[in-house]
Amino acid sequence: MAKRWWNGSLPARAGVAVSLIVIFALASALSSGLIAKLSEGDAAAINTAGSLRMAIYRMTWKLEAEHSPEQVRQLATQFEERLASPALTLELKSNADLHDAYLALQQRWREELKPALLSGDFDDFPPRAENFVEQLNAFVLLLQKRSEAKQGWVQTIQGLALFVTVVVLMVGIYQLQGTVLAPLQELVAANERFRSGDLGVRVKYDAEDELGQVAASFNAMAEAIERSHQTLERRVAEETANLAQANAALQLLYQSSRRLASGAADANALGSLLEDFRSRLPGLQLSLCLHGEPGQPAEQLVALHSDRVREICAPEDCALCTLRGSPNLLSCPVVNQGSELGELRASFAGRPARDWEAELIQALANLIGTALSLERQREQEHRLLLFEERAVIARELHDSLAQALSYMKLQVSRLQTLMRRGEPMERLEAVSEEIREGLNSAYRQLRELLTTFRLSIQEGGLEQALQDTTREFAERGAFQVHLQVQPLAFTLSASEQIHVLQVAREALSNCARHAGADQVTVALRQDGEQVELLIEDNGRGLSGEYDQRQHHGLTIMQERARSLGGSLAIGPGEPRGTRVQLRFRPVFLSLIPHERLT
Repeated sequence: MAKRWWNGSLPARAGVAVSLIVIFALASALSSGLIAKLSEGDAAAINTAGSLRMAIYRMTWKLEAEHSPEQVRQLATQFEERLASPALTLELKSNADLHDAYLALQQRWREELKPALLSGDFDDFPPRAENFVEQLNAFVLLLQKRSEAKQGWVQTIQGLALFVTVVVLMVGIYQLQGTVLAPLQELVAANERFRSGDLGVRVKYDAEDELGQVAASFNAMAEAIERSHQTLERRVAEETANLAQANAALQLLYQSSRRLASGAADANALGSLLEDFRSRLPGLQLSLCLHGEPGQPAEQLVALHSDRVREICAPEDCALCTLRGSPNLLSCPVVNQGSELGELRASFAGRPARDWEAELIQALANLIGTALSLERQREQEHRLLLFEERAVIARELHDSLAQALSYMKLQVSRLQTLMRRGEPMERLEAVSEEIREGLNSAYRQLRELLTTFRLSIQEGGLEQALQDTTREFAERGAFQVHLQVQPLAFTLSASEQIHVLQVAREALSNCARHAGADQVTVALRQDGEQVELLIEDNGRGLSGEYDQRQHHGLTIMQERARSLGGSLAIGPGEPRGTRVQLRFRPVFLSLIPHERLT
């Protein structure tokens, strides 16, 4: 338990080291103080012993100088007092050698020196005094050795305390380097490598202390993050692959939608579409079953497969379809605007379809439904365009050539009447000239009608068509044409462009035949939600009375303006000439009735 506590706690080891240093420092200080306290009487004892030696020398000198008994007794009394001084007796209790030496001194004093002094045998005293001094010197030497021994104890204790302190410090430094600094450096280095992206870095320090626990926690954290990162990388790779497939399929959807929108949605196009999808999604099998017209039950169905196999089968054969028996079958109806046109069946080999794959298959079914519906709408629009074109031809023939033929029929009837009456040749020739002019006019109108029916707007758009038209009439007539086309914020429909171009041609034709102008301006611009076509010339202008049969083009322009849902205004120009203004609201803005164009 103690070993585990010692190995498992850095503060415990640091506390023990500090405690040892403090304990030895206190022990050194206390022992030094105690020995100093015990050594306080050593100096006094040595001084007293030295004074005894001086007293012996003094008594010897006094005895040689004079022999007064009173002085001798006084010196003996002083010597005994010094010999019995507490400075000597207190130091004798703790040392047996000093005690024996002191007792020997007292005994020799009482038995040899003092009797010699008191008996008056002064001749025998000096040699005895010399021996006593030698014995006294030995006693002083013992006192000195005892004092030196105490000082040696102090030095030994202090040296031992210093040695232990140094050892504790060295061990502490070694432990600090091995259990604190090195692990910290390893942790810092591992942390820097981890921050730089090395998720496989681990700390090798393994211990039960606090830094060992931190290292273990770091390793556990790094391992968990590495596993999580690997899991995320694997999931990202899977999602990236799925997204790549989905993106490829969406790209295919986009390309297919453009292809189907611009071309025919026939069996070849749909079969190619299914084959392309099968190649983009591994393990996918597709079958497209098409019914007849909505609301009309078909006796036979058309089945297109992604392996470019085409089948003509009966409705009861659907139960025997091999794809229908697949456990992972995904069936998506092919519908458009609530009408079911067929069914798209999909199956993945060995697994069900993922959510995004199911949504993609449904989008493909919707695309096929939209393409089939657009194909039917194109056919209907084509039929409507044929009917409209026939109606336009009939109207143009009625408004122009039919009126001219009616006029010539009237002139022929008039000529026949004049011939029956026997009118002069001059009148007959005048009527014949009018018939010739009518024929020329009818021929000219027929040419213009043929030009109109051949009219088309090429790649350059309406602006290029207007430029070609103005160039054509400028070359035919004796006037200059100035064209001003303002870019529109939207695109006119094909029908609107044809009507605008035809009104411009009709107005320029009238200028060339009737106006006598040398300058004509054609301007097309946007005025708010209205499109305005303006044709102005500096000719003679319109007369108050004009022949409707000669100016049937004005009626045609009025009808085209009504077809556009707009208005046509014909009036005098400024300062002279004729001004033709066509204004209409385009279909593009008519589809957004609640928005205003600013």
